[in-house]
Amino acid sequence: MVYKDVVNLLKNRISSPTYSIGDILPSEKELAESFNVSRNTLRKALKVLEQEELIERRHGSGTYLRNKHFQAFVTHLDSFTEIARSEGKKPTSQVLRFELQEASEEIATRLQLAVGEPVYYSKRLRHIDDVPMQLEETWLSVNRFPDLTVNHMKKSKFSYIEDECNVIIQGCYESFQPVLPSPDIAKMLHISVRDPIIKMETQSIDESNNPIDYSILYTNVFEFQVKYFLPRRLSQAGK
Repeated sequence: MVYKDVVNLLKNRISSPTYSIGDILPSEKELAESFNVSRNTLRKALKVLEQEELIERRHGSGTYLRNKHFQAFVTHLDSFTEIARSEGKKPTSQVLRFELQEASEEIATRLQLAVGEPVYYSKRLRHIDDVPMQLEETWLSVNRFPDLTVNHMKKSKFSYIEDECNVIIQGCYESFQPVLPSPDIAKMLHISVRDPIIKMETQSIDESNNPIDYSILYTNVFEFQVKYFLPRRLSQAGK
């Protein structure tokens, strides 16, 4: 196991509810034995976490948790930008591709279009405080959103849809699947190809239940974690 793997394992551990900011971590010996690595490998991993200001190493005292990586508690549909800003963080989007395409059979089905209709395709890398968190691929109908530009995709897609197009987003269908990243995705998210990520397919809908967009997102779970609270609606019968 290389030290980068230990870095991600440590991040996953310290972000769990077991630890709170200010807690002392186990000794180097205990951590090295826990991960079955040498003390030298562990120290390299701890140095990375120290440089990222996640831990503080106090000589003669131990290693303390200074910060946790990004976590958010979500109670309703928020965009990536809104989630980051709600936690006092700076969200940015690096648009890697923005182009016109002809809708494939799958995209046409997802967006309820005819095969071959023009669609926008956007591929962007989402950052929070300059840390790559998520790779997103999105398709939208050109006929429905003719004024969409690359500058809109550098900001908030939801903001463009709601504020400029006056489309009310009723909700979003989401499906999650753990996968291993391709070499390209791993490189962009600064992780190993052996590190699992979350692949999420999303489709937001308007008030008439018409699809607005279709997106595939690949999330670095070692850096970006969202905890959801979904209220249960009770029927009028009080069940």
